[in-house]
Amino acid sequence: MINKEEIKNIVDEFFKKASFEASIEVEQKDNLINIDIATNDAQTLIGRQGLVLADVQLLLRKIIKKKTSEESYISVDVDNYKKNKESYLKDLAWRVADEVLKTGREREIPLMSSFDRRIVHIELQERNDVLAESVGEGEERKIIVKPAS
Repeated sequence: MINKEEIKNIVDEFFKKASFEASIEVEQKDNLINIDIATNDAQTLIGRQGLVLADVQLLLRKIIKKKTSEESYISVDVDNYKKNKESYLKDLAWRVADEVLKTGREREIPLMSSFDRRIVHIELQERNDVLAESVGEGEERKIIVKPAS
């Protein structure tokens, strides 16, 4: 099994070759590898709606797999972007659910990525007073929250 130092060296090399100064922290538990990056170039590495960050994560997963021949789940976060976004989405889910209960009318949560929708669905599963369902196709998919009947 690959160790944290090997992963940190691979990630460090990746960012040096890409001309980014970054401080890298690696946490590893079984096949889950969390890579936290602190940098002054966070906005560039995150990109619009986290799209660049998703690409960086995919690239690092492929590089690590190629260098280690091991399949691992890799999560890359830059300046706590993912953690903050997850917190925001959970809060949004609860606010929308409360509004739905108050008004008695369903409410649509705007378009979001499948990862973001998953966070909202998981958060609202804790509640038995509202239902959440994804509707639409592809990039037009959104969440509808309605009172439980």
